[in-house]
Amino acid sequence: MELKELLAQVPGLEKRFVYYLESLGYIQPRRVPKRRIARRDYSEEDVRRIRDLWQYYQRGYSLQAAQELVARPRHRAYALLAVPAHDGKATLAALETLPEVREACLVYGADVDAVAELEVAAASEVYEALSRLVSRQAVVAAPLVLHVARWVERPGPARQEKASRMEAYVLLKTPAKHVEAVLADLQAIPAVAEASVIYGETDIIARVEVANQNELDALIFHRLHEMPMVESTRTFIVVRELRWRRD
Repeated sequence: MELKELLAQVPGLEKRFVYYLESLGYIQPRRVPKRRIARRDYSEEDVRRIRDLWQYYQRGYSLQAAQELVARPRHRAYALLAVPAHDGKATLAALETLPEVREACLVYGADVDAVAELEVAAASEVYEALSRLVSRQAVVAAPLVLHVARWVERPGPARQEKASRMEAYVLLKTPAKHVEAVLADLQAIPAVAEASVIYGETDIIARVEVANQNELDALIFHRLHEMPMVESTRTFIVVRELRWRRD
């Protein structure tokens, strides 16, 4: 990725900040020879690191402190949100402005209105980010936060958006001693794109992708409900036109 593309992807990012990170050795873009001066080619890892460092720097952290936070293992959490009546699009737009939010969507068929996945350096940052939503009145109640203990994602090629496919989040309740076994079983189901063991009132959250309602029904009632270690499930169907995901 060229510098101009990088600057377009990260709001407010300054060219001199990028060069300063390189001088400190925090990033090491590949040099592409040109006629007069070598062009820098930034990898996806460079972009992620620059974005994270810039966000912490903008919030008043020193570069050294920001680097220490970025170097930590990432912490994930899911937030289940109730939004103001008829104002789901505004809440979805507000979630998109939070750099900590990795993915968000509106859902139906449950007692919450939106699901957001957050990725941060420390668990406390989840609540800092969500407090900004509360202060902007983008949600009507305190979010229910489910912290991820462990997650698995199905390896494979980059995602291709398919308008005809359905997505849903499924919460699974299972005895604590069986969560590892259930997580392994879910990884073997092609329709399950991602699954995480979480803390809180439920035990596992899974993101599923299916072709249609019939496939979703079959997955929930004939695959998940028939797993002897699964006690119960709750399904949140994604509103396809009201979702987004960061690359």
